[in-house]
Amino acid sequence: MSGAELRAKMAGDQIIAAPGIYDHMSLLMANEVGFDAHYASGYWGTASAMGEPDVGIAGYSDFIRIFGGFAAKSKAPIIADADTGFGSIANLAHAVKGYQKAGIAAIQIEDQGFPKICGHVGQAVSVDAEEMIARMKVAVEARGQGDILIIARSDARRTEGLDATIDRLDKYAKNGADILFLEAPQSLEEIEQAASRLNKPILVNAAHGGFTPVLPPTDYQKLGVKFVIYPAGAPLAAAQAARNFYAGLKAGDANGEGAGHFDFGEMSRLLGIDDVVALQKRHDRA
Repeated sequence: MSGAELRAKMAGDQIIAAPGIYDHMSLLMANEVGFDAHYASGYWGTASAMGEPDVGIAGYSDFIRIFGGFAAKSKAPIIADADTGFGSIANLAHAVKGYQKAGIAAIQIEDQGFPKICGHVGQAVSVDAEEMIARMKVAVEARGQGDILIIARSDARRTEGLDATIDRLDKYAKNGADILFLEAPQSLEEIEQAASRLNKPILVNAAHGGFTPVLPPTDYQKLGVKFVIYPAGAPLAAAQAARNFYAGLKAGDANGEGAGHFDFGEMSRLLGIDDVVALQKRHDRA
């Protein structure tokens, strides 16, 4: 899925709501439900693949392997995290080209320094605006004639306040950003104010457990938001279900919460077992 499809959706009247995908099983289930886009989070990609926190431990090679694999199987455009660009401006240019080649529709670049940290743990610090402006210029240059969308994320709300963050995002927009990501606004009023003052599409992070109120997509649309991502809902729900099962098993109940288990046959179907069986039958190699 290229950026062209996401650009076409962005031109419509409706908000684009993208659930978080964190492994291929979650992607397959999101495919079945059907969304306008899917969001590949650095936090959850790192957690799922490496069991590490979102503090820059995962690098470009990790992200492109995980997120490029998502793009190959996704039925919807992939919006993918790229942290701060993985190092120097040369690293950033390499990442933009690599994400675009992999079929990722939009690349998210943030204005933190290195090492970065998840924006909803209350520790993020932004670099000078001029450094992020340089990242935007490099990203645009690296994109060339391609169609990948560039998302500029600002984490300055905590340390500099809303007005300064809006000013930053405006500068990023003037230097090439296609979508503006206001990270960790703390009220609906802040979201509405930002959307009314900025001339590019706004993205809001509805992270369960984070600082921003989590609402249905249509409620954000009324505030002027064009994109909303829900990165944490599915992995947190899955983690709780897994903990419940492990705790029950340890206590001697191998079928705890059994009625809530995803159907094994359905999972096999999602993974493509029917196609494999059909192939084997066609070639008499069952």
